[in-house]
Amino acid sequence: MARIEAEILSRRQDQTPAAERPAALFLPRKPIPNIGLERIDGQRFYSPEFMALEWEKIWTKTWQIGVRESDLPEVGSFQIHELGKESFIFVRGEDESIRGFYNVCQHRGNRLCTVEYGQMKAFTCPFHGWQWNIDGSLKKVADPQFFRQFAQGIPEAELGLTPLNTARWGGWVWFNMNPAAIPLREYLGELGSHLESYDFSDYQLIDYQTFEWGGNWKHAVDAFNESYHFQALHPDMVEFGEGHDIPIELVGIHSRMLNFGGTVSEVLAERDRMTPLRVRMMENRLGVRNEQYQGSASDVHHEVLRYKRAMQNDTYLPYRKMNDEQLAHQYHYTFFPAATFTQKPEAGNVFRYRPHATDPNRCYYDFFILVRNPPGTPLPEYEHRVHKHGASPVYAKALEGTFDPILSNVLQQDGSNMETMQEGVKSDSFKGMILCDQEVRLRHFHQTIDRFISGEYSVDAGARNRAPTSGLIQSVPT
Repeated sequence: MARIEAEILSRRQDQTPAAERPAALFLPRKPIPNIGLERIDGQRFYSPEFMALEWEKIWTKTWQIGVRESDLPEVGSFQIHELGKESFIFVRGEDESIRGFYNVCQHRGNRLCTVEYGQMKAFTCPFHGWQWNIDGSLKKVADPQFFRQFAQGIPEAELGLTPLNTARWGGWVWFNMNPAAIPLREYLGELGSHLESYDFSDYQLIDYQTFEWGGNWKHAVDAFNESYHFQALHPDMVEFGEGHDIPIELVGIHSRMLNFGGTVSEVLAERDRMTPLRVRMMENRLGVRNEQYQGSASDVHHEVLRYKRAMQNDTYLPYRKMNDEQLAHQYHYTFFPAATFTQKPEAGNVFRYRPHATDPNRCYYDFFILVRNPPGTPLPEYEHRVHKHGASPVYAKALEGTFDPILSNVLQQDGSNMETMQEGVKSDSFKGMILCDQEVRLRHFHQTIDRFISGEYSVDAGARNRAPTSGLIQSVPT
């Protein structure tokens, strides 16, 4: 990819000064940091004890994506979200604030709300009829005269719904089970500020599907945090993009990579001819008509950039404030532990990874598709669909109408590895993952997990051992 990088750098000379650009640039690429060469053990993927440590030290302490703000349009609009053993209610209050609560009745511990979404003036437990206001305060105790504990009055503050730490960013409501956690924007760090040029709040969610996979959640994160596997697992991808040698950066506890699009991978000998697949992806994914383009298949990104720059002052899309990398290629950011943004100015995908409540051999992969529609476009309707493990969905059919079948097949290929990976790491013959430099995001991810579990990292406000959320990782002593 040296040729593409040189071309981007040469174009940059006559453009906006670096200090005024909206996002830190990948190029010139930074050296892959030396963070060790040790193998990553397999037990972490199936051990119940390790799963319990992750819950205690990571899931209950870090920021997670909850629900889309636009899914709570009116006072009383609510949506349920589950993470591990917990269920949460997110609801828009009369003051327009969005609050999060544990979805638990404070009488007998029943799940308070049993439908995924809707609109309520109050939440009523279906078991005994206790009620809570949408701000979480207690509204009604059924027949309080039966409780000797309430002879001196009902302790309303004690019986309110247990709140979550919530914040909004990028059109999403995020949450943290730790009330002492650092603020969300501080947690997202400089990578969060990188992505703000996309104006995520203006994107519209058009599809949301959950796939239950027969593997540990970390296998799912690992699958999407490297492109070294493209040639073997995704042969179509290298026909219209590069996954062989791409820029990678480790930034605090988070990481990112730049996937080159509108080109042909250097692993292929024939890189010039516009094959039917390359034409299709150029037209459908990049918006360039075949009759308009006379160049090589490996140079399509030039035409994409020319087209977008030509219209940047006459479009609602945020082209004008984006750098060439953002316009022609695809940014891929992962916020520890479980949120990935893979992004272009016109559309993007968010991946959310969730552990199973009790089984380290299962996980949930939430796949969101968002598009940047013209201002004033009514919110699209979508149905959250859940594909249970063993159901064997055909991804192209499941995502029909919202995602290109070629890319749907890529997701199917990634999902197909989950169960075989999970079984393989349990083998007595497996000595641990041996990772190359193009898999350095995986090594960094697992090292970060270990540092949270050991207590070396914390994201509590005021903690001495604060985990770094900004700053390029250069090297770590081995």
